[in-house]
Amino acid sequence: MTVVLLDPLRPTTVPLEAVPLLAGGIEITDCVPESARMLLPDPVPGAPVLISTDPTHPAVQVRIAAGERVITSPRVAGENLVEAAEVMDRLWGYGGWEVTQTHESLAHYLVEETYEVLDAIASANPDDLREELGDLLLQVLFHSRIANAAGRFDVDDVAGALVAKLVHRSPHLSEDAVGPIDIAEQERAWEVRKGAEKARGSCVDGIAASQPATSLAAKVIQRAGKAGFPAELVPAELVLGAQQVTRAEDELRTATNTFTARVRSVEAAARADGVMQLTASDWIRYWSRA
Repeated sequence: MTVVLLDPLRPTTVPLEAVPLLAGGIEITDCVPESARMLLPDPVPGAPVLISTDPTHPAVQVRIAAGERVITSPRVAGENLVEAAEVMDRLWGYGGWEVTQTHESLAHYLVEETYEVLDAIASANPDDLREELGDLLLQVLFHSRIANAAGRFDVDDVAGALVAKLVHRSPHLSEDAVGPIDIAEQERAWEVRKGAEKARGSCVDGIAASQPATSLAAKVIQRAGKAGFPAELVPAELVLGAQQVTRAEDELRTATNTFTARVRSVEAAARADGVMQLTASDWIRYWSRA
């Protein structure tokens, strides 16, 4: 007597260990999709082998409680990524808001989600980080789906390009390296192979020009410095400008945080009075008290 648990993401794939058992009569639970049922022998009630995709199914639980052998499909790292891509395809298939989006219309979401990941890292809360990384992953899936619809590339092409890059820039992945590797050598090999890939004509090629001015200036100075550019030749206005922008950003951040705290204080005071939806006059009234 055996229970065979199929992977719900790949229900048509039977564990090799269970294949010989299928000829001896099987029973199938109602959660097994039709795509898998069509490939299996006709079910027989009370058969010695029970096929299911749900380990919590009552019929499965009864057999497990009776001590029957359980064969499960091995889990593969990244299986939920496959499901995420399929969900993105289903959303796209409804022809709703998703299909009206473009790379450009989603760009600000990508930036926002990246900053929310940084906030989650700063919070040191693993649950927040997991959620925000999921939101960032959605952006990757979304942009890949838009490109797929335009006949340019799909999410598998994105993943394939990443794998090729990682393998090429990390020689230890393909050289049967054993034990800890030298980090300095790893970084050197990465930079050497990256340089060979890009074949850039300038040390400042490939810098993301869309990033904020301060980080852009810092990156350009860093790249030039790594190429041997003398620090004394860096234009003074570049350094001074970065300092001024940083100061202005710090002042704006402080003012914004103060404003945010006051807004929350007003909302809390209103809720304490039973006011859940503030009107403009409510805001003015409570603002004067905050």
